[in-house]
Formats: sequence, structure tokens, C-alpha cells
Amino acid sequence: MVCTTDYNTAYSAMIKRHEKIIFSVCFFYATPATAFEDLRQEVLISLFKAYRHFRLESSESTWVYKVCINTCLFSLRKFSPKIRTVSLNELPVARLQESTDNDFKRRIEWLYRAISTLGPMDKAIILMWLDELSYDEIAANMGIPRNTVATRLHRIRKKLSSNKENI
Repeated sequence: MVCTTDYNTAYSAMIKRHEKIIFSVCFFYATPATAFEDLRQEVLISLFKAYRHFRLESSESTWVYKVCINTCLFSLRKFSPKIRTVSLNELPVARLQESTDNDFKRRIEWLYRAISTLGPMDKAIILMWLDELSYDEIAANMGIPRNTVATRLHRIRKKLSSNKENI
């Protein structure tokens, strides 16, 4: 049995190694009904509970992705009946700190809006692809065949590029 202090230290180090994955998954699954911080909290709790059961059957980052996505999807289902109306100003839009590159800022905001229109499964696939995971890694995370990943990515990219004129 691992000492609680050792477990907490190992867990904290794992969170630090994968904070980008946790942030990006929660950020793109956040909605008015499920705020970013609420999703992040749910993910951190899920990771804490599950970390002791991680069996090294996949890479740690693959496992973190899987826990994050599953937790976010579960949270969306759990909180969906509590939908409330909010103004657009309340949405967690990607905003860069005083960026001098307005074109870059505009593209990031467009990408966020475009990805937010995708369904949960497509959103997960494109996020992993943007984080440069291989088709095989995405397939393993999602529990779908590699060819399905390739087909879905092709359709997602086609859909996103057809909306490019709205940049």
C-alpha cells in the first residue's frame, strides 16, 4: 500500500505533467450549463480517485485524456437538464492577454467557436489531433477503429474549413 503522502506527491506531479491536456479538454467542453472550473474540478477529482488504479497499460497521457474526456462527457449529461440562458459575454471565449497580433487572436477565437459547434465525440477527436496525437492514439482513447478516426477527422476538417470564410 502506498503512503498517502507519496500518493499525493505522485498525483500532484502527474497533474503538473498533464495540466495542458486537462486545461484544453475542460476548456473545449465547457458550456454555460457546465462552467470550465466545474469541469476542471470534476476532472481533478476523477483523476485523484482513479490514479491509484492506473495500470500502465497505455501511456500516462493517453490515460489522462481518456479520464478527462469521459468525465467531461459524464458531466455534460449530468448537468444538461439545468440549462440556463446566459449572455455571450459570459461564455469562456479564448482571449489572449493584450496580444499585439490581432490576426492570431481572431483565428484562435474563430477556432474555439468552430470547435464548440462540434458534437462531443468530434470535439474530443479534433482536440487530440490538435495536440498531435497519432490516429492510433486517438483510436485507443476513443475506443474506435483507426479508420473511423481518419474518416471523422477528414469530415471534421472539411466542416471546419467550409466555415473558414467566417473568420
